[in-house]
Amino acid sequence: MGQQQLEHFVFAAFAFAATVTAAEPVPAPLPEAPQLSLYTEHNPPLTYLSADSQKIEGLVFIIVDEMLKRANINYTIELLPWKRALSLTRRSPNTCLFAMDRTPDRENKFLWVSPLYEGRWAFFKRPDSPLELESLADIAPYQIATVSGYASANALQETGHERILNAGTNVDAVRLLFHGRVDLLLTGAVEIPYIAKEANTPLPLEALPFKNVSTSMGCSLDTDPDLMRKLQQINEEMTDFKRQVMGQATPTD
Repeated sequence: MGQQQLEHFVFAAFAFAATVTAAEPVPAPLPEAPQLSLYTEHNPPLTYLSADSQKIEGLVFIIVDEMLKRANINYTIELLPWKRALSLTRRSPNTCLFAMDRTPDRENKFLWVSPLYEGRWAFFKRPDSPLELESLADIAPYQIATVSGYASANALQETGHERILNAGTNVDAVRLLFHGRVDLLLTGAVEIPYIAKEANTPLPLEALPFKNVSTSMGCSLDTDPDLMRKLQQINEEMTDFKRQVMGQATPTD
C-alpha cells in the first residue's frame, strides 16, 4: 500500500469511528437516589432495637420506612439517646429525627413531615393511688416525673408547675413512680403499656389527659426543600396505611 493509499485508509477509519460514536452515544449515568440520615430513639412501640433481629423496628419505623420507599429515597438510620439525636439533627444537613412531637417551641427549628400519627400525653398514677384529678389545676401539689428533653416535659414547665423530676428515659420515669419518688408520671398514652412492661411494673392508670399532639418527623433546616415537599405529599397519601399500622398498638383503656 502506498503512502497516499495508507493516509486515505487511516482517514476513512477515523471517519467511520466518528460516525459510530455519533450514532451510539454513551448513555449518561442515572442520577443517584437522594439519601437522608435518620435518627430515632428506643421508645417502644414506636421505635426500638429488636432483641431478636438486632434491627430497628416499631410502628412509626414501619410508617417512615414505607414512606421513604414510596419516595425512592435511600437512608441510613441510627438509634441514639433522645437529646443527642435532637442535637445532631438540628446541625446536620439532610437529617431527620422521628418520632418527634410537633410543638410551637419546635415549629421553626425544623422542617416537618407531619403528622405520622396523632398522639396524646396524659398524667398517670399508680393503680393503688387515691389521687382524683379533674383539671390541670389539681396537679399543683404533686411531684411529677417527666423525661428530660421531651416536648411533654417542656409543655409541663410552661404551665408554671415547679414540682418536676426529670428522668433520662421513660423506663426511669415509670420506676420513679412505683418507687414512690413522684406522685404522677407524664408520658404518651400509646407508649405507657410498653414502658410498664419494660420496667417490669404494673400498668399505671390514667389520671388526667394533658394534650393532643401531632407526632411527626422533624428534619434539619438544611434539608432539601423539594425532598421535604415530596415526603409530605406521600405522607398525606398514606392515611389508611398509617391508621392500620397504629391500630396494632396496645390500647390503654
